[in-house]
Amino acid sequence: MKKFWNGQQGMTLVELLAAIALLGIVLFTFMSIFTQSAKFSAHNQETLTAVQVAEDIVAEVRTGTYSVSEDFTRNEYDIELVIEDGPENLKVATITVKSPEGVGINEPEFTTHMYFEGSAP
Repeated sequence: MKKFWNGQQGMTLVELLAAIALLGIVLFTFMSIFTQSAKFSAHNQETLTAVQVAEDIVAEVRTGTYSVSEDFTRNEYDIELVIEDGPENLKVATITVKSPEGVGINEPEFTTHMYFEGSAP
C-alpha cells in the first residue's frame, strides 16, 4: 500500500472535477426531495383547512344555525351548500368548499355529504 501512495502529492484536475460533479448530483437529489416535501406539506395544509371549513358548516347545519342567506364565503373559501330530500325522512346536505385562487394545489375543492333529520333552512 505504501508503494501505491508513495509517488502522489495531490489530486489531479480530473479527479477534482469528478468529485465536484458527484457532489452536485447528490446535492441536487436532496434539494429535489426537500422541494417535493414542501409542496406536499402545502397541499396537505390547504386540504385540511378546506376540511375544517366544511366541518364548521356541517356543525351549523346539524344545530340549525346555518342560514342559506348567509354569504357563501368563509375565510376566503367559497362554499356551496345544497340541501335535498334523502331517503325516508332524512335530508342530505352536499357541502363543497373551494380553495382560493393561487394556492397551488391540484384539487382545489373538497366535497362532503351529510345526512340529517328534520327540516333545513
